[in-house]
Amino acid sequence: MPNNIHRIEHLPYKVTRRCPLAEHRNPGPAKPGAKKKKTGEKKGSAVKKTGKKAAPKKKPADRSSEKAPVPRPDYSAKNILVEQALEAKKNDIAVKATAGLSGFERVLHFFAKHDDSGKKAEKQEKEEEIDPEAEERGDIPMSFVDHLDELRSRILISAIVFFILTVAGFIFSDELLAFINKPFTDTGLKLNVFKLSEGFMMRLKVAAIAALIVWIPFLVLQIWRFILPAITKKDRMFTRISLLSSILLFYTGVAFVYFLLMPLTVKVLLSFVAKDISNVIGASEYISFVFLFCFLMGAMFEFPIVIMVLTRIGILTPQVLISRRKWAIVGVFIISAIITPTQDILTQSLVAIPLMGLYEASIIISRLTLIRKKKKELEG
Repeated sequence: MPNNIHRIEHLPYKVTRRCPLAEHRNPGPAKPGAKKKKTGEKKGSAVKKTGKKAAPKKKPADRSSEKAPVPRPDYSAKNILVEQALEAKKNDIAVKATAGLSGFERVLHFFAKHDDSGKKAEKQEKEEEIDPEAEERGDIPMSFVDHLDELRSRILISAIVFFILTVAGFIFSDELLAFINKPFTDTGLKLNVFKLSEGFMMRLKVAAIAALIVWIPFLVLQIWRFILPAITKKDRMFTRISLLSSILLFYTGVAFVYFLLMPLTVKVLLSFVAKDISNVIGASEYISFVFLFCFLMGAMFEFPIVIMVLTRIGILTPQVLISRRKWAIVGVFIISAIITPTQDILTQSLVAIPLMGLYEASIIISRLTLIRKKKKELEG
């Protein structure tokens, strides 16, 4: 019996079955006819294969022009945690950057962080040419936040200078008080203090007002430097003359009040007091009166500058000023009656005469400004 046949002996009948595993392990002898047939088939197939012409090999496709596959975003938990950690780190840096800033500075920091005007200006510079006139006058393109930063720095510098001048004025308050009270003390009378803290407040007031008078040119200088890039070179000389003239006219008005009007005004006012009444005048009220009178006259002395600017713009002409001279005389006397503390005609006339002189000077300045403007238009 062949090896691949197994017999089961314990059954009452004989059962035989083939085991494929056994056939695999111990294959039986192959039939010679079958073997030859297979070899013949192989040879025939080989002949057939060799008889055919070999097909041309296909060239590999050029994949250099093909686009590289776009990597898909990885949404694994590890990458999400890393991104959250980076965002938290950025937030910590932003919080540390604004740690010691005030509310206004935090607002500026926020706008500076989210402001893309600088990038837009850079793109505009690359795409378009810069205005040659702006380049000549030194006007550098700046964002809104940069302008605010420059304005803030100039305000801070001006405030620091005003504080220093106030401290210096408080140190020399004795000399300032003696100088301001001179028109009154020359009459042989003395000023009085009615409160315990009035002495300190009076010194502080004198120091602050004297610092303000000295501080005005510095403030004008800071304003000039801030607006300088926006002014053309042709108009810069006119602006310089206007600013310098306004400062000189203001100090001229202050000096006119202190050296000419105040001594006369004090004498006239004291002459109305009866002999049997004692003069008890507060020092604080007198100082406030002197400074108010000085500032009002200093502002009135700026009238020619205002007329010059309005003529340059084209709002006023010398003919308009000449035709309105009668109304100007009435207005000048009304203003002098409001400004002067006394009701006598002498003091009002002393105020009205210089104001009328300024009006006539304004007509001359307006005529000169108009002539110069027409010459520039003809040359241009």
